[in-house]
Amino acid sequence: MPAAQVLTNQSSKIARAEVRLIDIPLESARGGSGATQLQVAIVTVTDKDGASGTGYTYTLGPGMAAIVALLEELHLPAIVGMETDQWDQEWYRMRDITHRLGDSVPLLATSAVDIAIWDLRAMRQGMPLYRLLGSQREQVPVYGSGRATHTMTTAQLIEGAVSYVEEGFSAVKLRIGARRPEEDLSRVAAVRKAVGDDAGIMIDANERLDLPTAQWFAPRLVELGVRWFEEPLKSRHLDAYRVLNAGVTPPLAIGEHILGLSAFSNYAGVASVWMPDVPLTGGVSEFRRIDALAEAHGMVVTPHFLPELHVHMVAAGRATTWLEHFPLLDELLSETLEIKEGWATPPDRPGHGLRWDQEKIERFTVRCEKFGS
Repeated sequence: MPAAQVLTNQSSKIARAEVRLIDIPLESARGGSGATQLQVAIVTVTDKDGASGTGYTYTLGPGMAAIVALLEELHLPAIVGMETDQWDQEWYRMRDITHRLGDSVPLLATSAVDIAIWDLRAMRQGMPLYRLLGSQREQVPVYGSGRATHTMTTAQLIEGAVSYVEEGFSAVKLRIGARRPEEDLSRVAAVRKAVGDDAGIMIDANERLDLPTAQWFAPRLVELGVRWFEEPLKSRHLDAYRVLNAGVTPPLAIGEHILGLSAFSNYAGVASVWMPDVPLTGGVSEFRRIDALAEAHGMVVTPHFLPELHVHMVAAGRATTWLEHFPLLDELLSETLEIKEGWATPPDRPGHGLRWDQEKIERFTVRCEKFGS
């Protein structure tokens, strides 16, 4: 929004809301999950002055129809006619209403609306989102995560890691758990040799290991100078994480499968790296609370995926450290985040600054519902 169009009133009444269900077949398997399908719900909220904000949530595979159904039944009818400064109270009301449904579907639905409202708030102020949230830094370090999969050969893993280092990234992430432990360890060692001792290496097991295998890996990863050991076990196995953390291990990292503040609180003192995903864990509002909790306990936060949105969270957070480079939404964006020498700067435009490719959104939309006038 140009400076001349800045709307100085912080609050505004929401006049219209829309949700689109988008289903995209991915050309190749992504990351450690091997996902070949991406479903996205994009929520747009428009106020009485015509200012708009967008938010979203996603699933790697099917299931988004359930989130969209809840948005249509509960969230979007509730916010039409609402003043945006009432959302902070409404967020908790939505949680209380859906309490018996658990955290997954309700929090994903709430996340999409929450992001859209924060985007609208920043748009009205003519400010980038990270500045509205309270900027702590102007640039954030980025680690390379999008060039390593289980299906790659060791030579391909090395090529991807080396390319990141040559582009100025100071750390890369590799994935283990889909092959024999000895083979995975050999692949990590080969990458370490190729990138040298100065480059950071993070290891993500995508919850594929059992406790004995994780205990076998952990001290060997320490010997290879691994910076953190991400999701070695199922996130629901909290006691197993406590056992693993009591032994010799790199710092443990958790978060992409943990939803909401209370779930993260269980890991204080168990996993020192927290990786919340804003479109899944409750939106910008809940991320801020998770960041505050992490700061209080001396943990660090590095969001999962989605650099175009999460660059604002890392720039505004107190406990935040790294931004993850992983291309997930590229098929729906007309512009991706620019990274120079391993550093990223939040876009200097109002709101979160995501620029959606409207032609592709229309092409992959399978459902669209509108509320309000």
